[in-house]
Amino acid sequence: MWLARELVRLVLRIVLAAAVALGAAGFLAAVGVGGFVPTARILCIVFGCMLLAMAGVGRGSNVERFMDQGVLQAAWGTIPGFDAMRSRPEDPTLAPGAIFFCAGLVVIAVGVLI
Repeated sequence: MWLARELVRLVLRIVLAAAVALGAAGFLAAVGVGGFVPTARILCIVFGCMLLAMAGVGRGSNVERFMDQGVLQAAWGTIPGFDAMRSRPEDPTLAPGAIFFCAGLVVIAVGVLI
């Protein structure tokens, strides 16, 4: 059961991280000076490489502490309806590096395919 829960959390976080990076690249390409498509291509590849670099940071970093849902929920409270997504301390969890690595690959792939 924990494997399915962690895979769903992984996919949701990859989609969220890729959407934020693609949104930032799209916004910057829209307000940039050159054409939209070449600028968006370059920015997607740059943001994808930055996500890959964040994936290489490793365990126990500030990035991992920022991605920890327990810390965020303690600071901001819980979101109604997402209790099934909450990790349990006894279950193994996936590292944030996997999220950044996969999201970086997605963003780079979008940049190459544009």
